[in-house]
Amino acid sequence: MSPVASALVFAVGVGGVAAGGVLGGRSKELPSVPISASATTSGSSSAVVAMGRLNDPSNTFWEVFLRPVGSASWTLETPPGVASNGGLVMAASSSGSLAVGFLTSGDLKFSPVAESSNGGRAWSPGVLPSPLVATPNALAVGPKGEVLAVVADAGQRVLVAPANLSIWRTLTSTMTLKPVTSACDPQEITAAAFTAVSQPLLGLACAGAGEVGILAPLFSTNGKQSGWHEIGPSLTASDGAPAVVRLTSTIDGIAGLAEVRTEKRTSLVAFWGQGSLDQWSESVPITVPSGWTLKATATGGGSGRGVAVLLGSGEQRRVEEVAGPGARWASLPEAPRGASGVAEIGLEVDTFVVTNSRLAVWKWESGVSQWSEVASISVPIPYGSSS
Repeated sequence: MSPVASALVFAVGVGGVAAGGVLGGRSKELPSVPISASATTSGSSSAVVAMGRLNDPSNTFWEVFLRPVGSASWTLETPPGVASNGGLVMAASSSGSLAVGFLTSGDLKFSPVAESSNGGRAWSPGVLPSPLVATPNALAVGPKGEVLAVVADAGQRVLVAPANLSIWRTLTSTMTLKPVTSACDPQEITAAAFTAVSQPLLGLACAGAGEVGILAPLFSTNGKQSGWHEIGPSLTASDGAPAVVRLTSTIDGIAGLAEVRTEKRTSLVAFWGQGSLDQWSESVPITVPSGWTLKATATGGGSGRGVAVLLGSGEQRRVEEVAGPGARWASLPEAPRGASGVAEIGLEVDTFVVTNSRLAVWKWESGVSQWSEVASISVPIPYGSSS
């Protein structure tokens, strides 16, 4: 039995994922952030996809798929030994470190974590003292393998641990952040990331309009952290409340995606920067059509700064992508029906279609008029193991 399995084999159950606490004094309708997400770094591409009987939570199991740079194939690399019915959160760093967090389900009231420094071939176990929040960047891995985690208990806390996951300490909490932000009027912490120099960043869901909520550490003259300050980009011509959906480190800084809601519409805005004040650029907004929802997200495409979204209505699917700063959103050909995930690998875009234990990989490349199925992966699903 693997170290992860032996340490965490008791963590079996089903049920809903944990939700974060409200940070500000007034509540708003928070976005339903899809945890089906992918990221491409300089070392690999990773994707989190739900498999099994998707209409039955007790027989739905979330899986991790990895694709090393230079490979044309995705492989199943889910850390063993823990039931994944509640969902998974995946983080990857440019140095090659990976971290996977298990969301709560059933009798599992905390979140096991596993980290790998060798592309998922072996996983080292850890345990968070509280449940992870259910957003795709609730975990972040830094250049030295250090890990950030956004957890929910009596509000929210942001925890940090060294690469061996031996000790978690509180970096900040919602109580600490309450007096920090003004324009954002924060409701929740929705994302965490590291810059290239290991500086932590926090993404927020805001009730205030016009500014993407991103916090960075504030340091005193003696070099010690004295608090947090807002550094997020201002949104042009926006009267909606933004929520950070993705916040990831790239080969050239930070990339992110925000959902902006008004009473009449929902739009998505990609943004890029260096993780410091006044160094951000943003895409033009793309409106989510009425009756459509955000199904999955991807970061790291193109030269490493691309962002893609999978939108759905019923079984219909469409992919929109933006290559980076200065580029416009581009609509790809109609995606395979029922696709539940999307990934960007250079100029290639993949979507994932799940039929019980079968994962079909569909590929699109620039200049091609349609998607083509390029792989089929059979995943061993332990039906009935969580009932």
